[in-house]
Amino acid sequence: MGNLRIGIAGLNRGRHFYEDFTKVDGADVIAVMDPNQEVLQAFCSKYKAVKALTDYQDLLDSDIDAVVIASPIQLHVEQAVAALERNIHVLSEVTAATKLYDCMILLEAARKSKAQYMMAENYCYIRENIAVRNMVKAGLFGELYYAEGEYLHNVVDLYSTAAGEPTWRLEEIASKRGAIYGTHSLGPIINWFDSRVISVNCLGSGSHTVPAYKNDDSTIMLCRTESGGLINIRLDTISNRPHNMGYYTLQGTKGCYEAPRVPGGEHRVWLKDYAASSEEWLPLANFYKAFLPKELIDFPEAAKTSHHWGADYFMVKDFVRCIREGRPVPIDIYRSLEFTLPGIMSQASIAHGGVPVTVPDVHKW
Repeated sequence: MGNLRIGIAGLNRGRHFYEDFTKVDGADVIAVMDPNQEVLQAFCSKYKAVKALTDYQDLLDSDIDAVVIASPIQLHVEQAVAALERNIHVLSEVTAATKLYDCMILLEAARKSKAQYMMAENYCYIRENIAVRNMVKAGLFGELYYAEGEYLHNVVDLYSTAAGEPTWRLEEIASKRGAIYGTHSLGPIINWFDSRVISVNCLGSGSHTVPAYKNDDSTIMLCRTESGGLINIRLDTISNRPHNMGYYTLQGTKGCYEAPRVPGGEHRVWLKDYAASSEEWLPLANFYKAFLPKELIDFPEAAKTSHHWGADYFMVKDFVRCIREGRPVPIDIYRSLEFTLPGIMSQASIAHGGVPVTVPDVHKW
């Protein structure tokens, strides 16, 4: 297969995808699209000239093999379905959908299509998360039974434009209760457990920082996995505090992992088969050589200049490689919906005082 011809929809976020696609072999961005003419012009003035469009249908008509959907969250399903119906591969920003029925529509389109769908959950490509996953597979943590993930990222300034107009974040996140945007925390943990979430309980702190927002300052979602594990997800995009967008902890019968509570700290593990005592923490980096591919250890310059600690670069590279080689993408339609559905169902739980709500099994739809 020759180079993948890529189209990108939505350039506020999509410009970062453009930068990463230009770093990997086997792909060429041939067209971009944004309905905002100012955003489109700003992109074209900075980056290499490509076909610049304001209509999504025109983007699909541009002889592309794959489309990157970096549009506002409420457009993800509509745009993904339109591409899949034309057998155009999809790399979609998170989340895959915002409504239960839309998940069904998206799944049906993916099943019928000759193209592949992948959700761009870049946190699954963070180096530490990959190392932990490989160590889990090797049995170093024993049987997994508990994990936590936290996404603490004050983005109140992104809820309105400079002119005071509401953005999609205000309408789709701040105006709802529940773990609406929880896949960054949940995705890597589901990969570690390799087990879907079967039920969620969700509670919120109430709205204090900006009382006008319906979304709680901090939202907690407890997830029960099919394997019997318990996952605690905290989402907070409102509170006045420094960011900590990548905290995780993992507990198994033979070991545990702790990400730093304060960015810049050391990722640590305690492993029964490696530690000299029950209190000896070891740097996670000690295990990179045995449990990471060489590229993730060496960390090429292309990754160092990529967003989300280099994860975007490795994700884009993996997507291109899978499509060109005809291999299944790692975050396929089923795993994408397994990442997405707990957050959707959490809205029903929090609305009824935190009662447990069943998460559907998409394999049975």
